[in-house]
Amino acid sequence: MAGRLWRELTSWLPVIFGVLLIRSTLVEAMMVPTPSMETSVKVGDFLLVNKLIYGIKVPFTHHQLVSVTTPKRGDVVVFQCPADPETPQPEANYIRLFPKWLPLLPAYWCRHDNPGFFGHRRGIVFYSPRNFVKRCVAIAGDTVELRDKQLLVNGTPVKDPHIANVRAEVFPAKSHPDYQRQWERAGFESDISVRDNFGPVIVPQGQVMAMGDNRDNSWDSRFWGPLDTKYLRGRPLVLYMSYAWPIPEGHSEYDYEVAPNAGSFVQILLNPFRIRLNRIGHLIS
Repeated sequence: MAGRLWRELTSWLPVIFGVLLIRSTLVEAMMVPTPSMETSVKVGDFLLVNKLIYGIKVPFTHHQLVSVTTPKRGDVVVFQCPADPETPQPEANYIRLFPKWLPLLPAYWCRHDNPGFFGHRRGIVFYSPRNFVKRCVAIAGDTVELRDKQLLVNGTPVKDPHIANVRAEVFPAKSHPDYQRQWERAGFESDISVRDNFGPVIVPQGQVMAMGDNRDNSWDSRFWGPLDTKYLRGRPLVLYMSYAWPIPEGHSEYDYEVAPNAGSFVQILLNPFRIRLNRIGHLIS
């Protein structure tokens, strides 16, 4: 009996390895949980992401093996949020189960109940940093500035039909000593003034600036700094499913600041009338 189970398991190993290899290097599926890219990508859109377009990486790492291309201004990109740690915090509470050179699973041993950080309980936990979807608005060497919500790149106003500004108020600019250095060190994470008036800054080499199309409701490069290209996961190709998750009470389609109560495919099956058939097959631009 044990021998049969072992043979069954080993027969599935190549399949499992192949699926993991494809997911880590070629294509990946993800769901959009927040409205930072309205009107281009809606909450509840399920995307297929081309992970090969920006190069081939060692699976489950940021180490680049082959560079294919780099983002261009206007590209919609998927990336790991650079503000997220590589491991759960505080690191003293977590033990990595696989060495960094063998990152088969993002599995850790949580030493004790830790509800104050990720809500983890003692035992084996799985942690994966968030994927973001934003638009690349500037590349290395570009000078970027935002004046009363108007984006300027290299001194030229950027006109983009995808951009939405849904809030009437304009936060006035604030002066900061050594603005460039502070921005590069994510010094504006809690400074709401940079939402409407920002810069000027120069995008460093090997990095880009990413912003949400829903400019008034997007946590992006204005706050956490330039995006290192090593964090790029790929570029979305097509919507293969779209579901209108219920919007939290008291919020609207454009201006809510929290993700909806996104459930599972079971919820989709229970209420299929919320499937947005007209968005399925939509190409991302």
